[in-house]
Amino acid sequence: MRLLLLVLVLTAGVSARAQDGSGVLPYEPPPRALTNEIHSQWGLLRGGYSFAGGGWDDLYLASLTGGHYLFNGFTVEAALVSLTPLESGGPGPSVNLGVRLGYTGERWSVLAGPVLQAAYPSTPIVTFLPSVRGLYRLGAVALDAGLLDMAGMVPAHVGVSYGPVGLAYVLPLGVKASARIPLSARAGILVDGFAFRVGSSHSAMLILGLVGNPPSSRPGGKS
Repeated sequence: MRLLLLVLVLTAGVSARAQDGSGVLPYEPPPRALTNEIHSQWGLLRGGYSFAGGGWDDLYLASLTGGHYLFNGFTVEAALVSLTPLESGGPGPSVNLGVRLGYTGERWSVLAGPVLQAAYPSTPIVTFLPSVRGLYRLGAVALDAGLLDMAGMVPAHVGVSYGPVGLAYVLPLGVKASARIPLSARAGILVDGFAFRVGSSHSAMLILGLVGNPPSSRPGGKS
């Protein structure tokens, strides 16, 4: 967990310094609290359980693909997470699919919907859980809170972001962070990571990939 968080913090620092550099596009607040976005990331997840006298952990290859699109203020968001075990003798592969709908204004956004979790072998094979996210933006600063973000991977959390760098507290004991390293006005490298403990279970993940902000399909759209 400590190694994953250290890598994430260093990446966030690189992103913040890049925003201050003379040759990089400066951060500009979006016309709405959210803008159109698609992203695809890959990385590793380690999770397991602790019990009296010991515990166990499993390592997974993790992929996250998702995004959100605005139709004026109406917002549609979807995310798909797949976990492939890299060690034998443990849990099998699993897939999480989250879909949320809501509205995004100039300073705020609220999205809610179900998360489908499917794993084999398990009982039951498929479960449904509620997911919600709220965000309030003041210029380059944004406050956000969510339940089962990243397609159900992150439990309840509250956080703050400044420009491309974000940090959140994960309940009851954990942290989540993200950083975007700009490549152009509409594309960048996105790094996400978290580490938390809930009861006897613990989980840590670090993923990175590409993120883009496609223009609106509506004539004259600014998102």
